[in-house]
Amino acid sequence: MHFASALSHDPDTAAAVREALAGVSREVPQADLCFLFASPHHLKSLPALLAEVQERLAAPTLIGCTGGGVIGAGREVENRPALALLAAALPGVTVRPFHLEQADVQAGWPDAYWYEQLGVRAEEAPSFVLLPDPFTIDPQALLDKLNALFPRRPVLGGLASGGRTSGSCALFLNEAVVHGAVGVALCGPIVLRTLVSQGCKPIGQPFVITRCDGQIIYELSGRPALEAIRDTLARLSPADQQLAHTALLMGRVIDEYKEDFGRGDFLIRTLLGADPDSGAIAVGDVFRPGQTVQLHVRDATTAREDLHALLRQLAPELQQRPARGALLFSCNGRGIHLYGEPDYDSRTVLATTGAIPLAGFFCNGEIGPIGGTNFLHGFTASLGLFQEQP
Repeated sequence: MHFASALSHDPDTAAAVREALAGVSREVPQADLCFLFASPHHLKSLPALLAEVQERLAAPTLIGCTGGGVIGAGREVENRPALALLAAALPGVTVRPFHLEQADVQAGWPDAYWYEQLGVRAEEAPSFVLLPDPFTIDPQALLDKLNALFPRRPVLGGLASGGRTSGSCALFLNEAVVHGAVGVALCGPIVLRTLVSQGCKPIGQPFVITRCDGQIIYELSGRPALEAIRDTLARLSPADQQLAHTALLMGRVIDEYKEDFGRGDFLIRTLLGADPDSGAIAVGDVFRPGQTVQLHVRDATTAREDLHALLRQLAPELQQRPARGALLFSCNGRGIHLYGEPDYDSRTVLATTGAIPLAGFFCNGEIGPIGGTNFLHGFTASLGLFQEQP
């Protein structure tokens, strides 16, 4: 298994493609799979060059999309022309590309239809990379279907970005520009190790939801929810109180069977509002009584801490089984906007993994598993590391 990545800043699309191809073909002259990510600056000219990428690398499968920022070769280029290419030679690995549209999601097709469209069945234990266009498909409905068809199998990816209207984002599948969602299922001697850094830290103590209705939580541990939250905030340090005023979030525990909860155990969602009269709060998730939740806060410092902590947990395994290549899907709200410096997420990842080939883009939403279930996230860095399966 061998990977190579390259990044071009050239605003001329043909020149950018040639530069990226020259960068990867020295390491991977013949690829089984290519990922291509490009800024919207290249959208007009790139479709005519997709076939050239496949032909040059003799790659039967190419997938990719546009991104408001492009990640490649350890660099993150935001709001400027850029094109990144990740090529992989995957001996013994079965690579099955797919293209889905909103009609597939809405039609209510039986499972057999989905297995045929995806080209893979649950017993093959696939790992997925998924790139939806948020303007032309419902990514949450699609992800729900994949979770049902392939329980506890990782789905990694991000929503195409770079524009704010339908037609301003694009997906690439081999020689074509398409809409809906593209992806690839990988089966065989390959491991896709995932990490989802939500950039938060927990504050206060966990609560058990004792009364709720959908997004509305009425009681936390037998108390009015708003009262419990206000009491928690009053006990925080002045620094955390200040942070909570600008970035207060709710984390829902995914695996209730764990005895202790820490980073990586919570699905982070936004607090939408509160009703002082009833004491209820609204959160961007759907709840049921008995679930465990905890307040979280987020800023650049907590984002740094969270990413470092999760990577430290992976480090011992990576020493035993090194990563060969990586995909990084980062929120449009991260990067320079969050950290005040470029390349932070990429640089931090490579400090743990070593100088492995890496590519990705800045997304309108990120996809990755928490506690064995795949979710659509915001403000996260969703990382996939490719390892060889013994």
